[in-house]
Amino acid sequence: MKLKIGEYLITTDPLNFKLEQQVQKTDESGEPLQGQYITRFVGYYPNYERACTALLDHQIKVSDAENLAEMLEILLNAKREIIAAVKERSFTHEEPQTAEETRILVD
Repeated sequence: MKLKIGEYLITTDPLNFKLEQQVQKTDESGEPLQGQYITRFVGYYPNYERACTALLDHQIKVSDAENLAEMLEILLNAKREIIAAVKERSFTHEEPQTAEETRILVD
């Protein structure tokens, strides 16, 4: 399974869900390099729910939120991205390959 959620990617292997973040490369002066990205490993998780929770946690940790209202906005946007990504994937008619993927599409 591959599920792209904004700049994040959740993939699976037989034992884990893997969360990665795509980050734009920069040159030596810190300027972004057009169309060039690197993948940063965030973590391995036992199920989809924990991977999504980790994605939310990671977005808060790397944010520059200065108050609870800004943090809440980050969480709500991330939640919308997760829901949209799952809905989009379920409409592509990809067959689930694992019991966990079937549960994700049904819930």
